[in-house]
Amino acid sequence: MFFKEFEVRWSDIDANRHLANSAYINFMGHTRMSFLIELGFDRKVMVENKIGPVVFYEHMYYFREVFLGKPIKVSAEVMGMSEDGRFFEFHHNFYDSNGKNVGIVK
Repeated sequence: MFFKEFEVRWSDIDANRHLANSAYINFMGHTRMSFLIELGFDRKVMVENKIGPVVFYEHMYYFREVFLGKPIKVSAEVMGMSEDGRFFEFHHNFYDSNGKNVGIVK
């Protein structure tokens, strides 16, 4: 399992003063790409092989609100892969500064 920690910034907050849906999506994308880069799949390798990430489906389950000023930790877990290696399924868990699971994306 791979983890990335983020600071919840003012620009990540919605009108209800908690983490906006778009921020969750941005944090997941950054976490996935950091994970792939750590494995050696950086931009150069993707361009050379004419491959790149595409999101087909994401479904978010929110358990608790996340607020400004506290860090959030995001996991990236590979849950499955097609036989030819072309398709991956990632799950992401979100954890607050106390380590409590505040959401999951499948």
